This record gives sequence, structure tokens and C-alpha cells, in this order.
Amino acid sequence: MTNGVSLSNLGAESSKELEKITENVVEADQIDREGRLAVVCGQLRMEEPQGRGAWPVIVPGPHLSLRQGDKLVTGPTIVESLEGFSIALQHEPPQSKFELIVSRDRMKVTLKTRFRFGTVYKLRDEEFQQRLVLKAVPAADVPPKPIDPALVLAKLQEMGVQPETVETDLLLQACSECRDADVVIARGVAPVPPVDGRVELVCDLKPRVPSEKEGDRVDILDRGTYNAVNAGEVLAVLHPSEPGKPGKDVFGREVPPRLPRPVQFTAGPGVKLIKDGRIAVAEVTGRPTFQRGVLQVNTQLVIGGNVTVASGNVDFKGDVLIMGDVEESLTVRAGGGVDVYGSAYHATIIADGGVTIAGKLIGGSVIAGINQPGLAKAVKLLSWLDRDLDQLLFAFYQLREHLAGSGNSFGWRGDGYLIKVLLETRLPQIPKHFGQLHELLSGDLDPGAEELAKSSAALKYIAERFLGAAPLEIACSEEVARYRLQLRTLASQLEEHVDAAADVVVHYCQNAKIEATGNVTVAGLLIYDCEITAGKTLELGGQCRSGSYTGSSIYAQVVGSTGMGAPSLTVCDGGVIAARRFCSGVRLRIGSVQGTIGTDCANRLFYASDGELHSRHYQSRREAVPPA
Repeated sequence: MTNGVSLSNLGAESSKELEKITENVVEADQIDREGRLAVVCGQLRMEEPQGRGAWPVIVPGPHLSLRQGDKLVTGPTIVESLEGFSIALQHEPPQSKFELIVSRDRMKVTLKTRFRFGTVYKLRDEEFQQRLVLKAVPAADVPPKPIDPALVLAKLQEMGVQPETVETDLLLQACSECRDADVVIARGVAPVPPVDGRVELVCDLKPRVPSEKEGDRVDILDRGTYNAVNAGEVLAVLHPSEPGKPGKDVFGREVPPRLPRPVQFTAGPGVKLIKDGRIAVAEVTGRPTFQRGVLQVNTQLVIGGNVTVASGNVDFKGDVLIMGDVEESLTVRAGGGVDVYGSAYHATIIADGGVTIAGKLIGGSVIAGINQPGLAKAVKLLSWLDRDLDQLLFAFYQLREHLAGSGNSFGWRGDGYLIKVLLETRLPQIPKHFGQLHELLSGDLDPGAEELAKSSAALKYIAERFLGAAPLEIACSEEVARYRLQLRTLASQLEEHVDAAADVVVHYCQNAKIEATGNVTVAGLLIYDCEITAGKTLELGGQCRSGSYTGSSIYAQVVGSTGMGAPSLTVCDGGVIAARRFCSGVRLRIGSVQGTIGTDCANRLFYASDGELHSRHYQSRREAVPPA
């Protein structure tokens, strides 16, 4: 009985253990396993999850579209079954585009072509993974097709471009080459410019070193070895102007030529016109001068010693030769040129002709070619402002068009508000230049220069319209355009007072101002803290320290120095700035392009191109080898 119980119990225990093992096997077969997706040979494959494993997720990538039935899948999506899923690759087609651009003067049309290769994509194979990101990769490039010339010709016809102005060969070449290009395909006929009236000077205007009669302090009769003419000698031949011929723009509209400039000539004292006013001859013996369109024969004033307080200021209509110095606080004013054999100390020299100082120029000022200080610099500022106002109008029209297209409501504030914004943000040089112009013209004018006073007043009024809050009062952009035209007219009037190319030559210059309509040359070893404005070339033969220097082009030996103020050099558009050595910190400006020398450099010539400063090697004029 006892044995039976034991066997029975043993059987029950074995049965329970077998049942437990069986449950473990079943549980082992049902382990959780996540579902997975893969791309094999460009086809989707799926492994469903087991147990409580995560279901696979599919994510569309770029350059393809994923749909589940009719629904576009844009983000991560759980996949229960691949049924209903479709993938469409988004290939990039090639592009062949063109644009026609008419120049501002409507004299040419530029064809702008742009080509871009297309791309064919394929679905990249991926290993099995729970989160599958579909990725399309480039499989091949598709070249762009040539542009159909007929489309370009049709567009030209639609624009109204005359067929005879179109250069068909260039058009066909630009369309067929399948490369980006900007090609002028239509050109108008430019007007034939007129022949301006001119004065042909046949006499020599160069000065000569005079002699002085012994014992005479002032001798206005002895002309010494100055270049002189005798009575009856031909001085000049006048060539009358001839009108030009009109041209046509690309739309067939007539483009009139500018009016010819008449001969600007007046026979002054000592000159007579003969042969119907075409030939100028000397009536007296003397030195001929040609200033602001007036040809005259002048006598000479020779001062044998210093210009002192005892002698007083010098005011003479002809040339002045000073054998000594011009002392402090004295003024020398000449209708011709001034030659100083000594030095000038804190003095003022104003000459309609050139000025030569053999010694030092310390303090004071020298003005050559003009009778009003600041006019030469004012003329240069007006040339810059003409370009600046053109940029202002162009930027204004761009901004107004952008605001209109974006639905912005700034327009209700008026054109003056937009112009003020542009002056403060993009074109701050405009109020700066107008401020400088206003300051230059605020000095006392010659009481006899009535026309100059009227021009100066008009210029100051226009300048004030662009200073402070005044631009807000500008009613419309056309007002700016009118001011620009008025500035051109007033600039021409100022140029009549500075049109004589008068040169200045000094040996040493310190803390002085020089203003000349022609070339300025400082031949000595040092130029220190000066303000020099040359209408043409400025040559600095020594080391230039501090100050500001302006010319059409500037050539120097050494510009700047260590531990002292850096000079500022400015030239007009198309000019160059060159030196044997530039020190760091020197400020350069060529037209509207400006910059600062970062490190010392030698034998460099700076020029402006494409809105940036560039430089190349410079060979000093002193080192240049004359041609064989």
C-alpha cells in the first residue's frame, strides 16, 4: 500500500514537470520580434513582427513620392502590409532657359542663356530594418536641349525690337551651344557725335626764367627770358563746330546726337582776330596766356626780393615772378602764373595759371587755375554725386517694386520716406558728399562773380534737400531726377571757372592746402599733413605722411609711416594710385570703391574693377626705361 502511494505520487510529479517543459517550449517559439522592411533590387520587402514585436515604419525621402492607395505619405507611416503601397521617383528634368535684357539706353539687347542638366533617380537598396527611410540616388544625367531660336525671335518681335538690329549668327550660336552665356544679339545704330568747336593754339605757353634789370625792385617791362611773342605772330586758329548725325535704338526710335560745343574763345587784351574771326594774332609783344577761353598777351611783374608786410599784398592781372620768399600772412594774386624762387610761409597764393615754388611751402594755401577756393574739389564732388544719384534712383525703383509685389504698406508714407531709408542704409555717401559740397560753397565769394554766386546758391539749396530730415519732404522720385539734371547744368557752370589746366610744383610741403585744376607735383623728400586736390595727376616725390590727397591719378614714392596718422588718397573713376611703398593703414578710394592697406607693400599700383580694389606691380617713373 505504501509502495503504491509512492508510485502514484511519482507519476503525478512527472506529469507536472512534463507540462512545464512543454509550456516553456511554446513560450520560446513565441519570442517578440520586430517587423522589418528592406529594399531589394528596387522592390519593397517586408518581414512581419512576431509576438509583441514593433511593426515596421516607412519614411519617404527626397526625390520620390510614397503613396498608400490614393493617399500621399509625407511622414513616418506604420506598415501592416505592403499591399497598396507605391513608390514614384521624382526625376529632375533638364532646363534650357533664356532672358532678354534691354540696356538702359535701349541701344542693345542681351540674350542671357542658362542651362542645367537633369537627373534620373533610382531607389537605393536597403538592408532589413524596423525604420526604413526610402532614399533615391542619382542614376544618370540628362543633358539640356538647345534653345529654339524661334522662341527668342518671337520674344524679340513681341518686345518691338527691329529685325535689322538683330545679329542672327550670335543668336543661333548662343542658343545651340548649351552653355551659360550673356551675348549681345541686337544693337542699335549709335549717333555720330558732333565735332566740337575748338581752339588750336599754335603759340608756346610754357614759361621761361626771366631776368631783372639791376637795381630795379619791380620791372614790368623787362620780360627777360620768358616765352614771348612779337606783334603780328599767329597765336591760335579757331575751328568751328559741326553737327552730328542721329542714330536709332533697337526699337527703331531716333537717337539724336548731342549738341556740338561752340568754340569757347575770347580775344583778350593784346590779341586781334582776323580772317572772319578764325585766326588770332598778337597785337603787342608779350607773353600769351589762355585761361577760361580768353587768349591775351600780358606783360610781366617781377619782384626782385621778398614779398613782405612792407611791400604789401600783390595783385596783378598777368604773371608774377618773385625772386625771394612770400612771408607770413601775405597774399599773392595773379591773373597768370606765379613763380616763387624762394619759399612761402603761411601765405596765400591764388593764380589763374600755374604756381611754382622752388623752396618750401609751410602752412597757408596755393590755388591754381581758379579764383575761388574749393571749386576744384566741388567739381569732383559733383561728378561723384551724379553717379550717386543714379544709384539712388535705381535702388528706389527696385525697392518700390519689391514692396508693391510683397503687399507691404510702406508706400503710404511717400517716396521721401523710402529715399530717406535708402540714404541711411545703402547710400550714406550721398548726404556726406552733399555736406562737403555745402561746406565748400559756404565761404565768401568774389564780389564780382555774380554768376558763380547764383550757381553756388542753387547748389547749396539742392544740397540741403538731402541733409538731415529734409529728404522726407521730397514729394516723388521725379524730384530727385530733376535735381540730378540741375546738378549737371550747375557743374558745367562751375567748370567754366576751373577749365584752365593750371599746374602746381613745390619742393617741400607741410601743413598746407593746394588746389589746382591741372597737375600737382611735390618734388622734395617730405609731404606732411597737407590737403592737396589736383584736377589731373598728383605726383608725390617723397614720403607722404598724414593728410588727404585727391587727383585723377596719384603717383608717390612712400605713402604713410609707422606711428603717425595715415594719409587718405582719392582718385576719380578710371584713375590709379601707385607708390614705391605703402604703409599699413593708408586709406584708398578710387571712384566709389574704397579700402585700407592692411600690411606694408612695395611697388604696387591700385585700380578699381568690378566694384573692388585690385593691384598690380608698379614700376616707378624714375625707374622706367625709355623706349628704344
